[in-house]
Amino acid sequence: MKFGRLRTLMWMACLLACSWPGGTGSQAGAVQPSALDSDHDGYPDALELVGTDRASFADWFASVAQSQYYGMNADWKPETRDCSGLLRYAFFNALEQHDAAWYAKFRYLPQPHTPPVRAYSLPAPLVRYSMFRVAAGDYRADDVKMGRMVGRTTVQYLIKHSTVFVSRDPAQAQRGDLLMFLRPELASYHSMVYLGGGLVVYHTGASVAEGGQVRLVTLATLMRHPNMAFHPTRSNPNFLGVYRWKILE
Repeated sequence: MKFGRLRTLMWMACLLACSWPGGTGSQAGAVQPSALDSDHDGYPDALELVGTDRASFADWFASVAQSQYYGMNADWKPETRDCSGLLRYAFFNALEQHDAAWYAKFRYLPQPHTPPVRAYSLPAPLVRYSMFRVAAGDYRADDVKMGRMVGRTTVQYLIKHSTVFVSRDPAQAQRGDLLMFLRPELASYHSMVYLGGGLVVYHTGASVAEGGQVRLVTLATLMRHPNMAFHPTRSNPNFLGVYRWKILE
């Protein structure tokens, strides 16, 4: 009787490992994902999230971004700490395996309201850590090799190739969306992460030596910023609008 029960338990464990998304069974001997880009947005279908995974990614992305306001993690390298660096750091960590070591690196992590993404974790199918496009066109199998998909890039390229435009009305923003701005005095771009409830988080863009920091503010407070280029309103020509990651579309 005991042997039969043990054999049943072993069979159930194997079944779960082989069928649960991201389980060891789904990776061992798995068929290479297709490079098909059916919506021609530059991202293969294998990377695009569907169903509840979309909300999960947006939720964890926003939580990680907000966490850096309470203390920047040691593994967020100082040389990458700027507004685009915050986006990339939160993006990667939303897709990491969330084990005990992952949680331990945070001083404080606002609790996400959804389970982690289940479709895949990093290294991602086909591209590993080269999750950001820097060139137009459909996804091709040699995009990483040819440098069309990379692991680090600027806000300008994120706007052009890794996100989609949603609206110039900030009221249309959802948790995990991005607010993009043009900084005409610097001929550069600036980005913020929308957290929901009228809150945004962003890195000021300055280097560590220059006092760069992560700020958490309301949209109402942002509307009182002395530099009108940062006012999130349709009447501000430097507010480019609300954008959303392509893997969520």
